[in-house]
Amino acid sequence: MDTDMNRISDLDIYLTRMQRSILDKMFFIDKVFEPFKYILDFGCANGELIKAMKPMFPDYEYSGYDISREMIEAARQNVPDAKFYDNWDKIDIPFDESLINISSTIHEVYSYGTEKDIDLFWDRVFGSGFRYVTIRDMMFSQAENIPVRKEQLEAIRNSTYAEWLESFESVWGKIKEQRQLVHFLLKYKYTQNWDREVHENYFPVFTEELMKRIPDSYRLVYKDVFTLPYTSWQIRKDFGFELTEHTHIKLILERIK
Repeated sequence: MDTDMNRISDLDIYLTRMQRSILDKMFFIDKVFEPFKYILDFGCANGELIKAMKPMFPDYEYSGYDISREMIEAARQNVPDAKFYDNWDKIDIPFDESLINISSTIHEVYSYGTEKDIDLFWDRVFGSGFRYVTIRDMMFSQAENIPVRKEQLEAIRNSTYAEWLESFESVWGKIKEQRQLVHFLLKYKYTQNWDREVHENYFPVFTEELMKRIPDSYRLVYKDVFTLPYTSWQIRKDFGFELTEHTHIKLILERIK
């Protein structure tokens, strides 16, 4: 998998965006009840989620994993009393007593990884025996993938963001389906790191495909599909229409076998 952090032209902006959703990324903490001792943040970046959770929920032991050594070094400085790893095989916590949190990571694995990387990712998630698996990421439902709402597309073409739409279509092709339009609407504000963002696939799998990946050894404890309120507000402000499709998903899975 490509770990070259140079593809993020402005790392400070990238990390600031991640911090804004910290509270939402803690969604699972009041919805899991069977005892567990460890929380492993998969794709932990600079450790901001762990830093926020530790004083609020001190009874857990926290670890973070990221393939970027640069991020892991930043996390170790940011949260010196937690454990951080860039080598999966060196993680030394009992997975059967752990919750693995996977936030805004699935789409990056698919965007930058090979098929082998993707298979290895899911094997680690579901094959390691974690007590809980929690997921929060961008996700689009196949049931909502209708032909593009032409009035929405036209509103964008007539806006100050038309050039970014043209750039998006040069990578992804002319927009014909609503999934493509919503894909653009989730990234049009991120112009500072545009070259990276425009090539990253926010919707690599449909929601229905994700649900089919859950093995029989896990049961669904919690599911929520939603659109971020800030995103809805920004789209309404910039283009004058309401985004009705769901853009994100939250899942909590509990191991039963």
